[in-house]
Amino acid sequence: MASLIPKLGSEFKHKIDFSLVPIGIVLIEFSVFTTQLSKDSYRSFTDLVLLRIVHTAIMLTFASMLSRLFIKLKYTELNYRTIATTGTLTIALGDLIHRYLGHKLGVELVSIDRRIGIILLQGCFWFPAFMIIGSKRTEIFEQFREYERRLVIATRARSRTSDEFAEIQRDIQNRIKSELSTLCNSLKSSITSIPRSSSLSEYNEAIQSRLLGEDLRKLSMNLETFGSEHQGASFMGQNLNSVYLLVKQFKILYSTTARNAPLKTRTYAIVLIVLVTPPYINYFSLKETLISYPLLSLAVVIASLFISKSLASSSPNAIRNSSILIYLTGFLPVLSNVIGQAITHDPKTKYPVMITAVVLPASYYVFIKVLQVLNPHALQLIQKDELKASEALQEAVTKVVSDEFSHTLSHRWAIFIHGKILTRLAATALKLETASNVGDKQVFDGAVKSLIALLSNPDAEFEQAPTDLRSEVSSRLDPWIGLLEIGLHIDSDLEAVRNPRVRDLGEVIEELVSNSMRHGKAQHIDLRVRKVGDKDIEIIATDNATIAPPEVQSRYGLGTRIFNLASDGRWSIRRVESRTEFKLTMAMDF
Repeated sequence: MASLIPKLGSEFKHKIDFSLVPIGIVLIEFSVFTTQLSKDSYRSFTDLVLLRIVHTAIMLTFASMLSRLFIKLKYTELNYRTIATTGTLTIALGDLIHRYLGHKLGVELVSIDRRIGIILLQGCFWFPAFMIIGSKRTEIFEQFREYERRLVIATRARSRTSDEFAEIQRDIQNRIKSELSTLCNSLKSSITSIPRSSSLSEYNEAIQSRLLGEDLRKLSMNLETFGSEHQGASFMGQNLNSVYLLVKQFKILYSTTARNAPLKTRTYAIVLIVLVTPPYINYFSLKETLISYPLLSLAVVIASLFISKSLASSSPNAIRNSSILIYLTGFLPVLSNVIGQAITHDPKTKYPVMITAVVLPASYYVFIKVLQVLNPHALQLIQKDELKASEALQEAVTKVVSDEFSHTLSHRWAIFIHGKILTRLAATALKLETASNVGDKQVFDGAVKSLIALLSNPDAEFEQAPTDLRSEVSSRLDPWIGLLEIGLHIDSDLEAVRNPRVRDLGEVIEELVSNSMRHGKAQHIDLRVRKVGDKDIEIIATDNATIAPPEVQSRYGLGTRIFNLASDGRWSIRRVESRTEFKLTMAMDF
């Protein structure tokens, strides 16, 4: 435990935190229950269960009262000696209550000398362990969140630039283009198949019904609402759920921490020795303990040396080999018991096989793995390494990024079809009607020719050459001038930047200004676009919105998808006094 709980000296003080003590109480109570159940030392099973439930409730209540007392007395930091003394007194009080309840409910307890050993073990080791680890929980969870955030950002960035994602983009783009082309070709064929009569009014009347563009309108609406029925299906938005991350990333996370900051050799030994000590106290006589316990402890220490040596080797299978050794080391207690039973058969000292041959090795293996991953020093080392996502996580992130891209691209096409094609159809219909009324055949034919050209190549204006950053931002802000007071500052060395990502930045600007106006009811917004580092730019928007943003942001809206896709999840929005502040960081190819 030295790597996780350093400096147990009497002068060093630890922060006090009772948050994990209830978990410790439940685990200890369950351990005692399995011991009493296996020894058949009770009058009835119902009384045994009742004893454990009542005793657990009392201990939890006492721990809560003790926590409140510490807070009231402002005991926020104590040295190990004081914590161990407090733990021993707490467990001793619990033992007295346990003795009273055992007598009343007909449950036979171990002798006083054995109970003293258990009190000292629980009070001097487990109680301080749960107290001190509990005090580190905030630090540990913060490091997990930081690891999670950086891992997802890095994985999103790799997914967005991967060959697989490029292929997905091409597929989506080609599918939409194909559907649009099919509808436009059908409309063009419908128009060109109309017999040309001598009367412009008859010809105009035949064309007008076709220029309503109902099929194109349906396509635009379908693209605009694409994926809205699946808004709750994605499990990821800006970040991942920590439990999911831990499950999917555990193997990689463990490998990284075990190689860079392995547990001390004594930690492997101490953990197993502490786990196996209670059975010795409960089952063995003093003579048997003096013979068997040192031998088992020696075997555990030797096995721990092999585990550390295996981890330190340069073998590519070092992690796997050490994991196998950790699991096998957990079988040393049952092996010791089997050998002892073969030499001197004593039913009183025979371990329950289910506990020692199944539960104990598995518990030891899981405990060591989790202890390694929760090592704060080990987690800090991750920040210096190149983050690697598991295959499952890579696939999940790629799917999310692809979905976001699909929604965003569909939105772009919906706006394009509605704003360019359907508007042109409406304008052409009006022009044909006017030309027909005045009998202007030249204007009429020119309008038809222009319409046919549009339908022959409907997506010609969708992919435009990238403009410079200043022009892109200005074009996005133009529609809001007069409705919203806008203050804009762009770093001078960014104004002339021209690449495909400039369009993504423009969409971010447009979306955040729209949100500020429509949802926040802002009347003024300050925008700043600046360079951060060698590869990133940062957008900061501050407005005087009268309506504060929700504390929990939606992770499935179109705006969220635009922000996530542009920034790989690196954005935030918060309320600062009477203003709302939005920040987004995105990679830019300079």
